[in-house]
Amino acid sequence: MPLAPLPDEDVEFALTGRRWCTPVVAGLTLQPLEARINFVPGQYVLLQDQERRVPVRSYSVANAPREDATLDVLVTAVPDGPTSTWLARDAAVGDRLLVSGPYGTFVADPDHAGPTLYLAGGSGLAPALSLVEAAVARGATQDPDPARRHTLLFCGRTHQDVIHHERLTRLAAEQPGLDYVRTLTRVADGGAPAPLGRVPAVLPSLVEDLSEHAVYVSGAPGFVDACTRAAQDLGARPGRLHTEEFYAEPIPWHGD
Repeated sequence: MPLAPLPDEDVEFALTGRRWCTPVVAGLTLQPLEARINFVPGQYVLLQDQERRVPVRSYSVANAPREDATLDVLVTAVPDGPTSTWLARDAAVGDRLLVSGPYGTFVADPDHAGPTLYLAGGSGLAPALSLVEAAVARGATQDPDPARRHTLLFCGRTHQDVIHHERLTRLAAEQPGLDYVRTLTRVADGGAPAPLGRVPAVLPSLVEDLSEHAVYVSGAPGFVDACTRAAQDLGARPGRLHTEEFYAEPIPWHGD
């Protein structure tokens, strides 16, 4: 595993952009004001308003490290969720917030040279995006060899719930060693192009054997559990199977 940077606490960032990716998921861009947060792709940070009026919550970074040190996060606006409501709807562009981190071990294994599969549901796409962007940046997705291929499978309920579809479609078209597939769980047969259905039903048609894959699963707990079992049924090895659970309102931080 790569050596993760030591976390920093209460680094000031500004909200510089917000765009709605779906009716309930907002994509935010955060700009450092002085210090930067150094992170390994796949890690998360803690967010809070500058006045500490809303609870601290954890959000995965949705991009690979950039020269300007900006961070992207995906925020699901949860009814009665104070932090997600503030981030997704109430905070104004230009507002300052406090960022702490990075944290987490949902990171790429630098010793893995085989194929890689990312399974993401909802805003669980964030750490998968970070890992995929990093793979593109280091040239890992230029090789079309199936033995080293990267595949991202995103699961949404309907068309409206698919995040960054056009962007990921373009990226896969540009990268010979990257596949992007989306599946929908609440669209009837014939209502959209295949594949349709939940990941455990779709996955065997995409890949028959995961014994050589590194597998990264991120999303709601039920999604992670179902995808983990499906990956294990296809031969995914315990040391190469990585999971990150996302909650509707990300869990509070209980560190010291």
